[in-house]
Amino acid sequence: MIKAFEKQNNKFSTIKTNNEKNLNKAIWIDINEPSKEEMKLISKVSKLPIPSLEEIQEIESSSHYESYDNGFQLNCLFLQLIGRDDSANANVLFLISKDKIITICKDEVPEFRLLRTYIKKGVLKLETPKDIFLQLMDMKIDRIADTLEDSYKRLNKVGKNVLSVDSDGIEDAIEDLAQEDDTLGMIRLCLMDTQRDMLTLQKRKSRWLQEDKEEISDILVDIETLIPHNTFLSEKTDFLMNAAQGFINIQQNKIIKIFSIASVVFLPPTMIASIYGMNFRLMPELSWHYGYPMAIVLIVISGVAPYLFFKKKGWL
Repeated sequence: MIKAFEKQNNKFSTIKTNNEKNLNKAIWIDINEPSKEEMKLISKVSKLPIPSLEEIQEIESSSHYESYDNGFQLNCLFLQLIGRDDSANANVLFLISKDKIITICKDEVPEFRLLRTYIKKGVLKLETPKDIFLQLMDMKIDRIADTLEDSYKRLNKVGKNVLSVDSDGIEDAIEDLAQEDDTLGMIRLCLMDTQRDMLTLQKRKSRWLQEDKEEISDILVDIETLIPHNTFLSEKTDFLMNAAQGFINIQQNKIIKIFSIASVVFLPPTMIASIYGMNFRLMPELSWHYGYPMAIVLIVISGVAPYLFFKKKGWL
């Protein structure tokens, strides 16, 4: 699917994407799940080599950034929150020249959808393709910051449940913590990837990129602020995970302790009952008139005595 915008009289408007002529007028072309025909069409419009979707998913340094005479290519990760229980990073390909920006991604990116809405409503005043690119980076960082704030709130809620004296549902808390840890890992990867992108752009000698050196530096400052916050939340997640597992071990040890003490308490009565359950002919107690009551008393005393002893020691 191709979405394209052209700029006329300082306003952005959508254009039809069914032919090369219309796309040549576009300042921003956004592509999701492109077909082979659409990829061929975009290749003609961009006049730059277009990698396949499989190549776009690669984030190795060799394929992360490419420079051309009339522009450059950049691969950038964007955070994707798929429902409440899943998160992933979408790899987006940017093809940027002085008069056009092309974005290609397998899945829909929330920042792109939001920026398209802003552009249609005229909320943002964007002049050039690099302005669109930098605005997307700003929106990306803002969304990551909001996600970290939400993660902090969720961790506080889970932490109260885990650290409470009468803690119930610790198993569910561990599942929530595992999901938070996965999301924080995705965020960290996304931040580090964006940091690498911005540092790469800073090193470029192109004059039209140097004009936005201050904006790029501001984005890098924001990233350097968010990375320690992300690290703090990751450490808090690990602490709560270890605490939850520790409480589970304590509860299991209490259960095992009860069974261990119960086995010791019932061992003497079992031994007495076993002795008097033997069927030997020469057992003088068998002929006693009060042998049975005496055996019952011995069994009770041998069971109560260890219980009182353990109670006095504070083991129960």
